[in-house]
Order: sequence, then C-alpha cells, then structure tokens
Amino acid sequence: MVGVAGRSELLESAYRLIGCPGKSPMDDHQRPIEDLVRELRTLRARLADGDLGHSLEGPVEEALQTSEANYRAIFNAANDAIFVHDLHTGQILDVNEKMSLMYGYAKEEALGLDVEDLSSGREPYTQAAALNWIRRAAAGEPQLFEWRARRKDRRLFWVEVNLRRARIGGENRLLAVVRDITERKNTEDALRKARLDLEQAVEERTIDLMLVNAELKREIAERKRIEQWLRDSERRYRTLMEEVPDVIFILDDEGKFTYLNCHVEQFLDRPVKDFLDTPLEIHVAPEDRDRLGALLSLEVDAVWDEEVALISGDGTLKFARIRCKALRLEPDQPIRYEGVMRDITRRRILEEELKASREELLEKIRIIDDLYAHIVETGKAKAIADHTAEVAHELRQPLTIIGGFAKRIARQLAEDHGPGRSAQVQICRMIMSEVARLEGILDRLIAFTRRGGLALQKHDPNEIIRRVLQAFAGLLEDKGLRVEAVFGDEVGEILLDPLRFEQVVRNLIANAVEASPAGHPIGIETGVSIPSGKAHEAGRLESEDFFEMKIRNPGTPIPQEDIQKLFSPFFTTKDYGTGIGLTLCKKIVEDHAGSISVQSDDEGTVFTVWLPVRDQ
Repeated sequence: MVGVAGRSELLESAYRLIGCPGKSPMDDHQRPIEDLVRELRTLRARLADGDLGHSLEGPVEEALQTSEANYRAIFNAANDAIFVHDLHTGQILDVNEKMSLMYGYAKEEALGLDVEDLSSGREPYTQAAALNWIRRAAAGEPQLFEWRARRKDRRLFWVEVNLRRARIGGENRLLAVVRDITERKNTEDALRKARLDLEQAVEERTIDLMLVNAELKREIAERKRIEQWLRDSERRYRTLMEEVPDVIFILDDEGKFTYLNCHVEQFLDRPVKDFLDTPLEIHVAPEDRDRLGALLSLEVDAVWDEEVALISGDGTLKFARIRCKALRLEPDQPIRYEGVMRDITRRRILEEELKASREELLEKIRIIDDLYAHIVETGKAKAIADHTAEVAHELRQPLTIIGGFAKRIARQLAEDHGPGRSAQVQICRMIMSEVARLEGILDRLIAFTRRGGLALQKHDPNEIIRRVLQAFAGLLEDKGLRVEAVFGDEVGEILLDPLRFEQVVRNLIANAVEASPAGHPIGIETGVSIPSGKAHEAGRLESEDFFEMKIRNPGTPIPQEDIQKLFSPFFTTKDYGTGIGLTLCKKIVEDHAGSISVQSDDEGTVFTVWLPVRDQ
C-alpha cells in the first residue's frame, strides 16, 4: 500500500518535472484520491499535447507511469469497494479488488453488471430508487445513503454508499465508494431491540409492582387454601394407592423398587420390605428377564406394557401385566418409572386351558373327519363288492360257453387238413387264451368279493413297513427319491395277516414312487389313533384303538372327481395296469375290519390306513 509519505514523494517529483518546485505536495496529503488522480491525469494530458515541451517528455512519462502504478495500488488497497461509472449511461467502467471481495464478482464480471444486479430489489431498495440517487449525484449533489446490497451468492448485506461526480482522465465520471456496514447495522438492531425490551420490562415491572400489593393478600389466602387441598389430596391419594386392587409401584433409574402398595403382599405372598431397594429383575422369571432391557431404556413419557411371569414367595409363578411410564419430575433429577402391576394369573390359566381344549377339539374334529371318510369308503366298498360279485357271476357262464365252442372248433380243425387250417387253429388258440385271461380276472374279482380267509397273527406292522422299504431301496435310489419315515414306538404288535398287509404296503409305496417327482421326499408315519366316544358310536367301531399308517407323496393332486372312483375296480389314471391294485388294498384292509381313505391337495396325496388294535 502507498502511504502518505509515498504519495507526497510522488507529487513532489511530478511538480518538479512540470516546473512547480515551490509547491509543497505535503499540503495535498489530505486531498481526496480522485483529485490527485485528476491532477496527475491532467499533467499527463498536457505532456501528450506538448504544452510542457518535448524535453521533459521522457522523464514525465516515466513519472506518470509510476504515478499510474501507485494510483492503481492505492485504488486496489482501499478498505472500501470503489466503483467508477459512466456519468450518462451508468455503466461500470472500473472497480477495485475490495469490490470483488465484498460482492463475490471478479472484475471482468463486475464490468457487465448494473445497479439492479447489486441490489436486493425489494422496497425501498429498488432500481428506480437507485437511479434517483444516481441522478442527484450526476447533477453535482454528493449523496450519502445506506443501501441493501446483494452478493453474487444472493446473500443480502448492508452498505453505506458515498456517491459523487468526479473528473477522472479528463472525463466526468460517477464515483461510488461503498462500505460494508452489516456489523454496525446488526449492532444497532441489537441495541434497538435491547432498548425496546428494557422499556417493555420496565413497563411490565411497574405494572407488576402496582399489582403486588393487591395480589399479596389474595396469594396468602390462596396459599393456605392450596396447602389444605394438598393435605387432603395426599390423604386421598394414599388411601387410593392402598385400596386399589392392583399393585402400584415406583422404580428408580436403576430399576429398583422405591415404593409399592400393600397389594403386592397378597399377589406375591411376600412383605413389602422384601421388595424395597431390590431390582424388579430378580422377581421376574428367568425366561422373561431379557424383556426388561426395553423398560430401563425408555425415553421420558414413553410407556412399557408387557406381560411377564413373576416368582411368588412360595416359588410358584404368577403372571402380571405391567404398564410402566418413564418420568422426570425436574430437569436436574434422575428418571424414574411409575407403573401398575395387574394380576392376570387366572386369565393365563384359562387361556392355557382354552388352548389345550381347542387343540384337543381340533384333533377330535380331524379324527371324526378321517372316520367319516373311512365310513363313506367302507359303504362304497360293500356296494362295489356286491356289484362285482354279480357281474362276475353273469360273465362266467358266457365265457365258459365261448371257451367250449373254441375248443370244439380247434379239435375239428385238427382233423381237417385243408388249406388255411393252421391260420384257423391259431385264431382258436387266441380265443382260448383271451378267455383264460378273462377267467383269471374274474377269479381275482371273486377273491375280492369273498369275505374272511385271513391268517391273523401277532406282528409288528412297523417291521413289515421297514422290510418293504428295504425291498424298494434300489428303485428309490434309481428315481432319486428319499423316504422320511416316522415310526410310532407305541404301536407294538397287533393282530394282522402279515402277507396280506405287506401286499397293501407294497401297492401304496409303489403308487407313491410312481407319482413322486425326482428329488422330493415320500413321507411315511405310523402311530396309534384313539377315536372319541361319539366317533365310536357313529361308526360302530370294533376297537378302542387303531393302528394308523399315513403314506404321503408330493405328486400332482388327484382331481376330486377321480378320488371318488379311486378304489373302484378297473379304474386307473395310468396308461397301463388293470386298476385292481387299490381295490385289492381296500378289500384286504376291510377284511381286517379296518378302513382306508385318501386326501389330495396342492401339497400332495395322503393314503391313510386304519387297522383295529385288539386282542386275539
């Protein structure tokens, strides 16, 4: 920065060069910068016009360049933002570095701005108001005013603007010196607000003092009334706390009891003193203690509401619903928890009994559903057996006649040696073969309709099932299937025909293997089922207990219309087989006085077999 001494030395050199050595530049150190600049520029213009002679041109030019550099240094080193405007158009011609720091615009950006870009734009700091100040300054009236300015980042701040006309470089210009007064304005606003607050406080205090005398007597009377009300309220509160049927308690910030009413003694069979200064946690059953962490981490005014098991004085469990709220009476006091503990032991016992009853009811309903299905299937089987016996009887006589005629034709053809004899003999043999096959089917149907014929003996059905699974192990492995078997240990030995029962197991497992996709499990489950008394009465059951076998396959569900026909003779959903397998299974099971049923849904198909558990 060029100081006063530097400026004086500069002016002294300039005066000496132009022939004014007697003039002391120290007299001008208080003159405005623009006057000094104007005078230096005038000297430079006179040198350019030759008024001072060509002999001084070199030294004066050098001095003026030095002067220009010093002027620019002074211009940029100023603590205020300086704008040089065109007097007529208002265009910004020059700015100093302080302007860039104050407004956030580079010098090149500032030269393209107008007053509206640098103002807030709100009343009364508008473009029209700014032009009014500029017109006055251009007319030669220096203007000093406060203005609401705007930075490049759109932030507003307060400035003081010194606006005047100046002759710079031989031209009339408009010079604006702008000073940031934001801090001063903030200070003034704070002082103004403090003064207003003080005046208001004094006024309010005066009014308060005027009212104190009148209020004092009323306050004394009111205080006595409140004290009496508090004593009565405390007495009512303590009575209520002791008479309410629930346990009311208070915990400190560590979860320890600081207060309990006397009902805790009746609820948990222990005196109140055994609870005071002890944590709630030690009175809660171990399996519920981890839920107390949420209680001690409550925010103020938050509520914790849980059902937990508590340990009573005799060691038994009591159940309580605890509703607790976190409170802080004073800002500097620790948090505490006020709550109510309600005895729900009776309700929990009833809920457990209801749950057990519901599960028992659902199990009985399931057994009744299965029993109903078995009864329905048994009735169907009897009708099928009667119809099959009648059909077999009616078919046997014509088949016998056809077979007899075929044999007679074959004997006659054997005695004839004419052409085509061998072909006719072959046809007769085919007729006899088919008749024999049909007679075999009829024999099986008749065996199906025949009652009894079982070789009953004591045998473990689980062992028979395991033996069949071993026989199917290779087939299961080839198809990529696995068996998930659960054998009931309570089954033991029952009366059955092991060969006929094994035939049933083989047929059902074979069907499950054919129906199951690779990689899926086949489920086998055995146990003892005990129907209810009403089920025995409705189904006229011959045994109290039944051996139950369930074989589940995860295959495609069987349509409901096909399930109705599944145990009918000759019905099959496969492209091969006679459709007798499930019919024979049903016959064997019912010969044991048992039943077989099927259920199919999206989870797969389950065949259920019941065999009575009875003595020899």
